[in-house]
Amino acid sequence: MIKAILIDDEQMSRNTLRKLLEMYCPAVNVIAECEDTVQGNTQIKALNPDLVFLDVAMPGQNGVDFLKSLGKINFEVIFVTAHDKYVLQALRFAAVDYLLKPVEERQLMDAVASAENRIKSKKRESNIDTLLYNLQHKTQASDMQLCIPDLQGFQVVQISDIIYCEAENTYTCFFLKNNREIVASRPLIDYETLLEDSSFVRIHKSTLINMKHIKEYQKGEGGVVIMSNDKALDVSRRKKEHFIAKMKEQFKY
Repeated sequence: MIKAILIDDEQMSRNTLRKLLEMYCPAVNVIAECEDTVQGNTQIKALNPDLVFLDVAMPGQNGVDFLKSLGKINFEVIFVTAHDKYVLQALRFAAVDYLLKPVEERQLMDAVASAENRIKSKKRESNIDTLLYNLQHKTQASDMQLCIPDLQGFQVVQISDIIYCEAENTYTCFFLKNNREIVASRPLIDYETLLEDSSFVRIHKSTLINMKHIKEYQKGEGGVVIMSNDKALDVSRRKKEHFIAKMKEQFKY
C-alpha cells in the first residue's frame, strides 16, 4: 500500500479526493488529512508518508513554499490546484504531477500511477526548485524554466534560451543559445502543446521555433526564417499563414 497524506484547506476537496482514491486507486491508503501546512508538517514527520497530495494555494503558507521549508523531501508529491493559467504553466514546465480541481478520475489515476512508478523504482526527481522559480516568474512564460527529460534524467533550461526544436522520430532535439543541444525523450507535439501560450510557433511538421529568436524572414512559397544562431529554417506552405498571424500577434506590426 502507498501511504498518503492529503493537505488542503478545503474540507470538501479533501472529502472528494479521499472518495476518488478509494474508488479508483485502491493501492493508496490515506493515513492523514490536514487543513494547513502546520498540521501537514506534524503529520509528515510522524507518519513518514510515501505520497502527499498538496494544495498549491492555501491561506498562510502556500504548498510550494511549505515544501521548500522542509529541506530534504523523501516522499512523492502530487499538487492540487484550481484553473489558474500561470500556475498551470509553472507546473507543466516544471514537469511535476498535478491535479486540477474538480479532480477527474482519469487524471487522478494517471498521476497516482506516475508517482507509484517512482516510489517502486526509488527514483525521486524533485523538480520543486524549478517550480518555485516558475511561480516567482509566472506572469511571463518566457522568463520561466523548462524541465526536459533525457536518457539520464532531466535538464533544466531557461525557456528564453531555446532557439528552436526539431523532431527526430519520437524524440525532440532542442537547440539553445551558446551552441548547446539537448535530446528530449518526448515527441515534438508534446512541446508544441506545452509551449502553445508562449512565444513558440510550429513552422514545419518537424520544426518548432521561438519567435523571439527570429532575425529575419525571407518570403517564398512558404518562406525561410533566419534564427539568432544563423540557422536557416524552412516555413512550410501549409504553416505560412499561421506563422505570419503569430508573428503579427507577437510583434504587433
